[in-house]
Amino acid sequence: VDELKYWLATAPVNWELDQNIRRYLLPTGEYISCVLWNSLYHITGTDIVRSLVFRFQAFGRPVKNIKKFEEGVFSDLRNLKPGMDASLEEPKSEFLEMLYKNNCIRTQKKQKVFYWFSVPHDRLFLDALERDLKREKMGIEPTTVAISEPALSFSFDSTQSLYDQF
Repeated sequence: VDELKYWLATAPVNWELDQNIRRYLLPTGEYISCVLWNSLYHITGTDIVRSLVFRFQAFGRPVKNIKKFEEGVFSDLRNLKPGMDASLEEPKSEFLEMLYKNNCIRTQKKQKVFYWFSVPHDRLFLDALERDLKREKMGIEPTTVAISEPALSFSFDSTQSLYDQF
């Protein structure tokens, strides 16, 4: 996880002149990409979800309901606004076509592509974890399940923000 966090912080540094994509291989076998387009660095929602799925796995809470998990993450990503935090790409745009060919997105429908430095990766992880811990507490099926440490021994205090507990 620390290696991933380091990569997320430094991927846009020291690019070759002709380079437009930099990849990071997750232990899951999937890649996440930092993409340079129109002089801005980007990351897709698909790659954000991939990185979070890995972080949950490393935390000892693998995702068991990916559809519901993605819904929560994409709901959080709605807070990142086009123009300020993301570009809103039209269907089959040249940019989406390049992202699709490089397996950064699953579909070329209209979507936001996020500016690299606008994505709060740690906050997204904590918000998704808090959602699941609250679901468990209410007896609702969570999207992840604790199977190993440190998740098994983590004790959630709903009177404090999860951010303060980490």
